[in-house]
Amino acid sequence: MKLDMEKIFYQDGRFLVLRTDKLKGHAERIMIVSKEHRHSIPRYQSEFALDKLIEIGRRVFHYTPKFIIMDTTFATTKKHWHLVASDLNPASEDFNQILRTKWIADVDVEEI
Repeated sequence: MKLDMEKIFYQDGRFLVLRTDKLKGHAERIMIVSKEHRHSIPRYQSEFALDKLIEIGRRVFHYTPKFIIMDTTFATTKKHWHLVASDLNPASEDFNQILRTKWIADVDVEEI
């Protein structure tokens, strides 16, 4: 997999946080993906990944008061475990789909 380094916000031995290929009308859309070809990961890894996505998302989504992290109901990436974070732009291509997707987290950009 060849990556555009300008789209990468974080990486370590297990995870990569990057801009999604398709923004679907959003100013930003990011995801955290496991580098392993697995559909599921241990709970401690998914908790770390969620915390990392929230941390990075607070910087990336600075232009909006909150962002959401969705489960993989309508995922197009099937080879790797991942989570997608998005703003809530009603004019986006996938806004209705976002409303039909289970949200894992609804995150305020400014930390309390």
